[in-house]
Amino acid sequence: MIPQPATFDLGDEAVLLYRHVLRSLPGTVADHAEAVGWSPRHTEETLTQLERLGLVRQAADGTVRVDDPRATVGRLLDSEEVELDSRRRRLLELRETLAAFEYDYRRGLQLSGPRTPPWERVAPSEAGAAVDLLLRTSDGPLLQVIRYIEYGPGHDEEVQRQRRRWIAEGRGARTVFSQHVLESPRWAAFAEARAVGGEQQRFLPMDSIPRSFGVFGRSGVVLPTGGVDEDYLLVREPVLIDAFTVLFEELWRRAEPALGQDASEGEIRLLELLALGFKDEAIARQLGLSLRTVRRRIAALMEEHAADTRYQLGLAVGRLGLLDRGRR
Repeated sequence: MIPQPATFDLGDEAVLLYRHVLRSLPGTVADHAEAVGWSPRHTEETLTQLERLGLVRQAADGTVRVDDPRATVGRLLDSEEVELDSRRRRLLELRETLAAFEYDYRRGLQLSGPRTPPWERVAPSEAGAAVDLLLRTSDGPLLQVIRYIEYGPGHDEEVQRQRRRWIAEGRGARTVFSQHVLESPRWAAFAEARAVGGEQQRFLPMDSIPRSFGVFGRSGVVLPTGGVDEDYLLVREPVLIDAFTVLFEELWRRAEPALGQDASEGEIRLLELLALGFKDEAIARQLGLSLRTVRRRIAALMEEHAADTRYQLGLAVGRLGLLDRGRR
């Protein structure tokens, strides 16, 4: 009989005994107990666990037998994978119903009690928990504007873990940082780690960012009311969420990609040749690259600088002063 997946939980001792049985001649429980230095009772209990999993069996003569682990352990792994797939489907179905649950809940509040307030103050000590809850229950993209990176609920370990899960699920995360982040090796590394994790980033001068805030899909906006020790404001009013979303998109449009200031010499040379009017074939000859590689790099630069055309790429490069830096 195939064991139930829930029982597939081998401890270190069970693994040790199983490996011993695999490499030994058929023997009784007493034989194996003596070989591994355990009591017969403890050995029998551990063998019983392996037997429930279908990894060993006791023959009529009392000896412990094993089959090829590719068949027995492989069967267990297959059943575990089936169970994991089933659980993932159930979790996905549950997540997809969250919006309906929230609607029902809010409808119930309207019928039986006071409405959920359009906004509420959250103490700094509770901000991490509030953001964590939004990350767990929201859908839609995560949009952040960060004026001061040194403090805030984004440094909470659980919040960071939920952000990584959010991005891993392909739900999208974009952040506009102030450019002073790049002036500190510590915070530049912090931002780079988030970018490596899948976050899209752009940068603006400090005085171009009115205030920090985060938009969590359609569920809420969190923004500080003051400095490090001041309360946060949790906004749930849909009209205000829309307003902050529009504000984010405008700041994102004005901002520049993070990697622009760190363009490689090869990228700068490619941009210089483009600016001089060289065709792709000529650029490939000049740089010693294939035509396909040149076109792929140009496409990557256009995506990095949010340019739909090569003309727009030239404008973005001009704003960043990359070609001037390359000539110095």
